[in-house]
Amino acid sequence: MAATRGAFVQVGATRDGLDPYLRCARRRGMTAVLVETPAYLRWRRLLRRQPFDLELPVPGLDDTGQIADALRAAEVEPALVLAGFERYVPTAFRFAAAARVAPWPYVGRHFVPLDKVQQRAALRRHAPTVLQPGYAQVPTGAVGTDATGSNGPGPDGPGLPTGLSFPQVVKPADGAGGLGVSLVRNEAERAIALRDAAATGNYGGGAFSGLIVEEHISGTEYSLQGLAWNGRARILTCCEKLVLLERSGALRGFREAGHLAAPGPATPPALKALAQAGVTATGYEEGPFHIDVIENDQGPFFIEMGFRLSGFGLVALVTRVSGLSWAEHAFAAHLERKAPVASPNGGRRRPAAGQLLATDPGQLARAGRLAAEQAHQARVRVEASPPVPGPDGFTARELACLASDRQRHATILGRVTIEHDDPAWVRDRLLYCAGNVPGG
Repeated sequence: MAATRGAFVQVGATRDGLDPYLRCARRRGMTAVLVETPAYLRWRRLLRRQPFDLELPVPGLDDTGQIADALRAAEVEPALVLAGFERYVPTAFRFAAAARVAPWPYVGRHFVPLDKVQQRAALRRHAPTVLQPGYAQVPTGAVGTDATGSNGPGPDGPGLPTGLSFPQVVKPADGAGGLGVSLVRNEAERAIALRDAAATGNYGGGAFSGLIVEEHISGTEYSLQGLAWNGRARILTCCEKLVLLERSGALRGFREAGHLAAPGPATPPALKALAQAGVTATGYEEGPFHIDVIENDQGPFFIEMGFRLSGFGLVALVTRVSGLSWAEHAFAAHLERKAPVASPNGGRRRPAAGQLLATDPGQLARAGRLAAEQAHQARVRVEASPPVPGPDGFTARELACLASDRQRHATILGRVTIEHDDPAWVRDRLLYCAGNVPGG
């Protein structure tokens, strides 16, 4: 078998099935290689996702040595290595640096993607004026001991300081997609949430690196989608988020259900400044990013930052509003050192577009009625998700590897997208389809 040189290697599959990097590689005639756990590769095939040119099973996807062995056995020499899913962002950057291939070194010669706790600490050092919720770090090994009580050494230690007010949010330091996140109203609920989160496996069956308890900030939630180039943050879209509360046993969790997107140039200056502070503080020189923010009358609060393309279909929403391909800009920057350029008229196709991830049949039914009623006045599109494979035929080990995906992603029944000239009209229809109001 002849060696494959100059390949694109994606670490971890996207969960929304869009696979934008795959299209970027194919436009360039590159061999596209996906490395994933054996269980998820099988799950992905049952979902009839578009196949990569090579799909290599790697049981320990956190282990760059296993990835190197799999690529070596397949005689693949990568030119570009990127993550397709939040869980595997650290692995992808570590492997690229070790193999000395793009996006290294332009992403930052010593850059490592920081988890949620590390991001907070970096901002506190480099941008102390950026607002953050009060928070405390809790090692997973400390859950169930005195470290989860109300007395502790402070926000950088393993305890929970008395200064944190309720309600609070408990979440993993390196989770994604709302996995293991709970809203708690008192210490009893917090103890339950910490135990539940510590017992929850991360995607791929691994353990969380740690847990965070933070004060719950009320306000309007936003998500910024952008690209860093030579250390400067460029925002492609600013999304107002629709976050629903959902019951999870004795606790309440969050479901990031919808987004109302506006073009990047319309982003308020305070949010642009926050994005730049995040890029600078984390040392992220080049590549796609998304930042979650909550804004109230005190200003915008930094919540967390991801060093990749967003999931949940947001890549398509960015294109609908901006006219720009987020993945293509990131791919070209990393592989070809092409600076991002704006499309004519800022690339704007619509003043506003929104999407809803339906998890209830009633939401799809309401969206279907809206699509029929608005056939000539607005663009409303309803896409059903493919049938979710059942557990039959999977081993217990495979099901353990897939548990978090089955909990968070397999519950999505379809995606609703709405485009209109009036952002308020889109927001109202998203709320109508959701059949609920944002939690906050």
